[in-house]
Amino acid sequence: MGCNCCGSGCSGILTPEIKDVIGQTAFVAITTLSGGGQPHLIVVGKVKDIPDDNTLIFGVYKMEKTSRNLAETGLMQAAVVSGKKGYRLSGKARVEGDKVFFTVENADPLL
Repeated sequence: MGCNCCGSGCSGILTPEIKDVIGQTAFVAITTLSGGGQPHLIVVGKVKDIPDDNTLIFGVYKMEKTSRNLAETGLMQAAVVSGKKGYRLSGKARVEGDKVFFTVENADPLL
């Protein structure tokens, strides 16, 4: 899968620049979608881990509605911003134990 974010032909969606923005983001806004089409927006702390160029891991803390939405649709977006750079990350997510695994399929610049 090619990069949709910067045109550099990178192998993964999460380029070094995007990872840098993620690392500098104080809080991450994430939105999930219910099976009925109702969006649910929350703000979480930092990304717990970035195991590869397409995956982000968040810790789960009191995310009942988010977890329910992910079980229903798996759809998620996250917004990360640092200074004058920001990205809307879109893809699929799933809850496993106390973690949310978010597979990023697209990154759109925000700023």
